[in-house]
Amino acid sequence: MRAIERVKSHYKRAKSQCVEVSEWGDSGAPFKIYFDPMTPRQRKRISDEFESMDAEAFVEVLMMKGQDAAGAKLFNADDRHKLLTEADGAIIGRIALVMLGPCDAGELEKNS
Repeated sequence: MRAIERVKSHYKRAKSQCVEVSEWGDSGAPFKIYFDPMTPRQRKRISDEFESMDAEAFVEVLMMKGQDAAGAKLFNADDRHKLLTEADGAIIGRIALVMLGPCDAGELEKNS
């Protein structure tokens, strides 16, 4: 198998990771945000657009990557202001850092 095929296979297996947000849940169940790993192009877009990984960059990552279980985007451009002014920045930062981090090897094993 060529190296590029291994790279693409890994990315495909790493799709639909999930971060649970207990603070946003209801009925005792956490809210689940699904996401695909950041591609180099997406990382470049974030680094080019934002001088540092601050609140605005974290909101952008959440908006860019956050999906529901069916793969539909959770947030749109109209939500940006509310995420910046009416949400707990620490929670958004925690979610964004998970999305920016490496994929979870344990999750990959479950998806194999």
